[in-house]
Amino acid sequence: MNKKLLISAAALIVSTSTFAGGILTNTNQNASYLRNPARDAVIAIDGVYSNPAGIAFLPEGFHFSLSWQAAWQKREITSTMPFYALNTANPGVMTKEFVGEATAPVIPSFQAAYVINDKWSVSAQFAIGGGGGKCEFENGLPMFEKLVYSNIATGVATNPKLPTGSSVAGYALNQNLTGEQYLYGLQVGGTYKVTDKVSVFGGVRGVLANCSYVGAISNISGNVKLPEVAGGVVMEGAATSDDFNLDCSQNGFGITPIVGVDVNLGNLNLAAKYEFRTKINLENESKNTPNVDALMPAYADKAEVRSDIPSLLTLGAQYSFSSVRIGAGFHYYWDKDAQGSPIKEGDNTWEALLGVEWDMNEKVTLSCGGYRTEYGFDDADMNDTNFNISSYGLCLGGVYKINDLLKVNVGYMHSLYDEHEVTSAIGKDLYTRKNDVVGVSLDFKF
Repeated sequence: MNKKLLISAAALIVSTSTFAGGILTNTNQNASYLRNPARDAVIAIDGVYSNPAGIAFLPEGFHFSLSWQAAWQKREITSTMPFYALNTANPGVMTKEFVGEATAPVIPSFQAAYVINDKWSVSAQFAIGGGGGKCEFENGLPMFEKLVYSNIATGVATNPKLPTGSSVAGYALNQNLTGEQYLYGLQVGGTYKVTDKVSVFGGVRGVLANCSYVGAISNISGNVKLPEVAGGVVMEGAATSDDFNLDCSQNGFGITPIVGVDVNLGNLNLAAKYEFRTKINLENESKNTPNVDALMPAYADKAEVRSDIPSLLTLGAQYSFSSVRIGAGFHYYWDKDAQGSPIKEGDNTWEALLGVEWDMNEKVTLSCGGYRTEYGFDDADMNDTNFNISSYGLCLGGVYKINDLLKVNVGYMHSLYDEHEVTSAIGKDLYTRKNDVVGVSLDFKF
């Protein structure tokens, strides 16, 4: 039985993130991101997350943003294995499609800031900083089918009651897998204006992690072809395996220290933020079948799993002239330093962002932008339940100013994913995704 396959199934942080950003970090924590992703140097209420040091340059008083987003994602695995032809549900077919549907219809967040005076400001926010959705593979995953076939083939080859040369003539199974992951983040901090042009920020974010993974491989059976009879004979039900049932929920908590700086040079604004690594131990509450616990003791009841959120550096610049603002940003994630990271052989993640806004008139602002996210996954780091694919993102939307105190942001983001093919001695798997996000936020001040 291939232990590594089932172990990777339990590592099912399924990369349930339906957002932009790193492996465990959502960077679109306000709908404003969907219309212009280059938020790293903005002077705006959503900067409580993207540029908290820039809050110092907002007008004195209270600022608040309430945001809603909805996301839809498909994770697609096109797997080609010669032994698939022996599956009695699709005899002769060696290429199969495995599709995971991830939905997150309600993704809330809020940002609040109070600019006390010319020197001091305080801010807070709540958002889903990672995950945020449910991913369901109704027809299971290639790794499950590889596990079943490998188990049956090994059983046939080692069964002393079968003659030498016996082989698998066919197999059958039912399989499914569903994973959910939510990293709830509550952030508080303070901003101090050192000079008229420079401000600094210090704060912390408490992260509550809640994950659940439910999957099953059932109704497993195999047929054996005997060699000594001319033409071969098929014996029904000659090889069977026990069902596997995974039912594991995980909970944990961590603290993220955050520092930032903003340099305001009039038309040009520069900003940087650093989020320290968040150490999280997830404790299991499991109702697995004994065979799952035997293969995956780390996911047995009461066991603990380390799943750190990697440290993150963001750099941003925004230049304003007339009625136009152009922004650019760069993000770097130290994935390999985070304990529990799926990246072992590859590189860290980086992304570059660009956006533009145009104040068409006093009421309406139009904006657009894009980004490139480059994940460092090597072939050896890829598996069916944890694959992140590098992508380009296109963002579009606008702002409508209802009055001097209230405005509405609307945005849409579409991601264009690369394809990552992994070839092995037994076949190949092609990984890709599709992703769409819409959002609305209400910003007001008084």
